[in-house]
Amino acid sequence: MAPTDSGAATHVGRRPNNEDSYCQKPELGLFAVADGLGGHEGGEVASQLVLSTVVDFLSSQGGKARPVSPVPDASGNAPEGLLLHAVRQAHHAVRAAQSGKLSMMASTITAVLLSDSEAVVCNLGDSRTFLVRGGVLRRLTRDHTVLAEMEEAGLDTNNPFAVMHRNSLTGAVGMEASVDPDCIRVSVQPGDVLVLSSDGLYEPVPPDLMVQLLAQGGSAQEMAERLVAKAYERGGTDNITGIVVRVQGEG
Repeated sequence: MAPTDSGAATHVGRRPNNEDSYCQKPELGLFAVADGLGGHEGGEVASQLVLSTVVDFLSSQGGKARPVSPVPDASGNAPEGLLLHAVRQAHHAVRAAQSGKLSMMASTITAVLLSDSEAVVCNLGDSRTFLVRGGVLRRLTRDHTVLAEMEEAGLDTNNPFAVMHRNSLTGAVGMEASVDPDCIRVSVQPGDVLVLSSDGLYEPVPPDLMVQLLAQGGSAQEMAERLVAKAYERGGTDNITGIVVRVQGEG
């Protein structure tokens, strides 16, 4: 896979506990953020279970990043299929563990599977992945929320129903009757920066500010910490989590 510099940071925000989780597995080409739902214990368990299931599945498929090609590889799985299958396995794992205090648990996920010149981006829920190239930010994911569906349908989003349900999810890993995950493929090149974030990060830090903070430089770890710190400084109340992945050139 393409050489990368990655870093991650998380903060409880102004919540009693942190239900966000993240993973960096450069040896797999995998980076992911998950935002748990379902109460004090359930959200934390769900987000960790989702990521561990995804990592275990991808590790079982060869233990390293595979080149992204337009056709299935020798095992019959294109990278999109691998990542989608991993997320669906996580969905079944969460559903199987739902009982008692964990009966309502679920989690969002935004995940990137990176190869030499392309990235597969998969998401379910409202955690997001962005691509920054040449100082311009591009959002790679779409939210699975009532508000997003209303916007896509061209409906009025200023009415009381939309305001009340603006953060209501239509999809999450482990959620009953969830919509399917989205999965896209994008090209990447040296100098690109990928940012994976929970809503606790991107809501207080709008795109223009995110670009400014990344432009201050430093390592990917310093960038991630800077983004999370700014989200908290700007009054972020939710858990705040971000991963920064910089694509580097060979040598």
